[in-house]
Amino acid sequence: MNRGPRRALRRALRRAAAGAALILQGACASLDGPEYGVHDLNERLNRQSYALSDAVDRNFLVPVAKSYRRIAPDFVETGVGNFFANLSSLDSGANGLLQGKPERAGTDALRFLLNSTVGLGGLIDVATPAGLQHQGEDFGQTLAVWGWKNSRFVYVPMLGPSTVRDLPTLAVGSLIPRLLFGGAYDLRAAALSVVSARSQALALTDARDASALDAYVFTREAYMQRRNFLIFDGDPPVDEFDEFFDESFDESFEERPEG
Repeated sequence: MNRGPRRALRRALRRAAAGAALILQGACASLDGPEYGVHDLNERLNRQSYALSDAVDRNFLVPVAKSYRRIAPDFVETGVGNFFANLSSLDSGANGLLQGKPERAGTDALRFLLNSTVGLGGLIDVATPAGLQHQGEDFGQTLAVWGWKNSRFVYVPMLGPSTVRDLPTLAVGSLIPRLLFGGAYDLRAAALSVVSARSQALALTDARDASALDAYVFTREAYMQRRNFLIFDGDPPVDEFDEFFDESFDESFEERPEG
């Protein structure tokens, strides 16, 4: 096997193994400690915030999201999700420029133009089938690219997991629709965006509840690893686990006879 395919296969297996490790971390409450929470210096407060948010989520947001999914026709649910996702392309494109990634910024700009015109104001996602994938940049990633690599984990009541570095992302992202629509983007529109996003996340939280003994740990580790993945555009730097996996992978091929 030549080096190119080997590298691709190795990376895919490494990510699968890392995903399995993440699930095991979340499932084992005994692993919750300094070695897994070095950036969670206010864990007690964060757990209290998580418990409060989870109670509101289970007793209010989840029933509303399930009702929305049950009542709204599929095309309406998809259209609403596409509309708000299209608005996020502007935020992503602007942060792509701030990060010095003109190609990614251009992709998001083309997505927004195409979906806003041909896609009837963003209700239909015609950009993704055309090969223009959402780049998913935000201001937290911009700050990381500018040098703020590590940041303390915080769980914001009602808003979810974040870091101190990523907190401005919540404010910056909410400004885009208000700048575009002004007073037309009122509390009803904002509430619809929340319900739409929650309905799309139902499967994720169901999987979390089914697999994690400590849902807080699972949420924290999943968020931190996901942010690291996004900051490095899907290719985070090699750590000790990766190096061990790479060496084991190479040895397995070296021991295998040719043919």
